[in-house]
Amino acid sequence: MGDVKFLKAYTIYALVGAVCGFFAGASQGFILGMAMALAGVEPQIIPIITGITGFITGLIISFFIYRWSIRKFIIPQLQDMLSAAK
Repeated sequence: MGDVKFLKAYTIYALVGAVCGFFAGASQGFILGMAMALAGVEPQIIPIITGITGFITGLIISFFIYRWSIRKFIIPQLQDMLSAAK
């Protein structure tokens, strides 16, 4: 039964982290791309810069989703297992 809860936590983390990371990276890339286009940056350079910064933004968001998932699902499960072992 405990393994199912760990699998649930991982599944929620993977889905929420991927979706939130994608949308955060895409929106950040869109905003930065528009600002760079208005500033007159060469069109060949914009996708490179926005791709890198969007990827980094997605990683940061995914990391915070990971921390939330651990706090919400894994730590209470471990505490229950430790209290049951005593």
